Amino acid sequence: MAFTGTLYPFQEEAYETMCDRGQMMLCMVMGAGKTPTTIATLETMFEKDDISRALIVVPSSLKYQWLSEINRFTTSRAVVIDGAPKARETLWRAAISCKYVVVNVEMLQRDLEYLDRIRIDAMVIDEATLIKSPSAKRSRFLKRIGKTVPYRYALTGQPIENRPEELFSIMEFVDPSILGGFTLFDRTFIVRDSWGKAVKYRNLNTLHDSLSDVMIRKTREDIQDQLPEVVNTLVPVPFDVSGAKAYKSISSDLLKKIHDAIGKSGRGFDLWRHYNAAGGEAQGEIMARLTVLRMLCDNPELVRASARLYDESSDKGSAYASTIVKAGWLKSVTRSPKLDAVVEYVINILDEDPNNKVVLFSFFRMNLQLLRLAFYGKTESVVFMGGMSSQEKDAAKQQFANDPSTRLFLSSDAGGYGVDLPMANHLISYDLPWSAGKLDQRESRIIRLSSEFPHVTVTSFVMRGSIEERQYEMLQEKRLINRAFIDKGYDAQGRYEITLGSLSDFLSSSEV
Repeated sequence: MAFTGTLYPFQEEAYETMCDRGQMMLCMVMGAGKTPTTIATLETMFEKDDISRALIVVPSSLKYQWLSEINRFTTSRAVVIDGAPKARETLWRAAISCKYVVVNVEMLQRDLEYLDRIRIDAMVIDEATLIKSPSAKRSRFLKRIGKTVPYRYALTGQPIENRPEELFSIMEFVDPSILGGFTLFDRTFIVRDSWGKAVKYRNLNTLHDSLSDVMIRKTREDIQDQLPEVVNTLVPVPFDVSGAKAYKSISSDLLKKIHDAIGKSGRGFDLWRHYNAAGGEAQGEIMARLTVLRMLCDNPELVRASARLYDESSDKGSAYASTIVKAGWLKSVTRSPKLDAVVEYVINILDEDPNNKVVLFSFFRMNLQLLRLAFYGKTESVVFMGGMSSQEKDAAKQQFANDPSTRLFLSSDAGGYGVDLPMANHLISYDLPWSAGKLDQRESRIIRLSSEFPHVTVTSFVMRGSIEERQYEMLQEKRLINRAFIDKGYDAQGRYEITLGSLSDFLSSSEV
């Protein structure tokens, strides 16, 4: 075949199945080589004249990575659709003579008229959580295109980020006949309470049997001997006196809002599922306080900066942050214990071995700039986050990969999808995402077959006694739920969302 690489045995198995069936969900764990496996599949189909052109739909940050991998493993022509409208028009014309057309969904939505002019026989959605929401416009858009394409492949390391319904949505693209209609899926596999919250799962053996013909799954445990050994570390950081006082004030204010909401909606009300639904104003007030608490845990300067943004333009920043800053709640808060702890931790890693490189994630983009400033003069760093162009993101990645003096990669969760960073052996979550899938995505940036190290270290920082501790616990619970649906871990009960009651209990009992 025209594929010039060499597949691992488990990749070879997946490749053969994908060639045979033509509609598959490739759910190999992040870092297991889904991209080369898919390219090998498509190259064989090109060679057999089963297809003439493949549409590769990916997050914007992965477009040039896909181009690099296609050029690495094949001699086939490929084009990345990017740039201003006139430039994209030229690229779409060039696509007529290319076997691979690589595009992100936002560009595809704008340029649908050009897509209609070229023949597409195979469609790949990389990071298939792009279509995890059944009702989202982009999900419906991509599924509509997929209906006209005979060969369809969905690639994801974790098809469930938050809720099992996401698995159903992805399967609607791959092969909607497998799980049938949503009502049947929901009634067969999920038991819900009166609020619509999943309380337990059932018939999971039946689900796995249904998916066996259309889903290829390899977990980290399945290929453990071929991945670097992972050392997991949790670092609790204590507040200083003034920070603890501010945290307690905001926490008490949040608790009061939660108790008001419990009186109206009950303890089981799910903050995520019902956000922006009836009673959205109360949920908005709770979420605003929760966000400011997280900012305070990261760095009090984030709260002040958000307050300034709101004061300058009320459609930016946080009104609640502005209120508490004006009330003087942060007047004596001058330090960020977490920032100090992380800087010390990273410098120790870099001093330990000149080959060590660190990837650091933070939820707040503004925090990445504060971190870069904190490391100025200590080590060279690059920033990778939303708002940057595809070229800027690729340049940051290439600098980190190829410049020995650039040893720190500062990323928002924009870097958590598909970015291969095997040249790093330490990954730090400065703070945590709400989604277990996003956490898995983060950590898998360095837990890869291509890793240059025999073992890697994954570290999470949390402020002791804060909401971050509950968040960490919740993410572990979510991982168990995901395993129940995907990896045959049948202990499928237990909370996996933050409810008013569980959040109230935690805030009431925590001690900072």
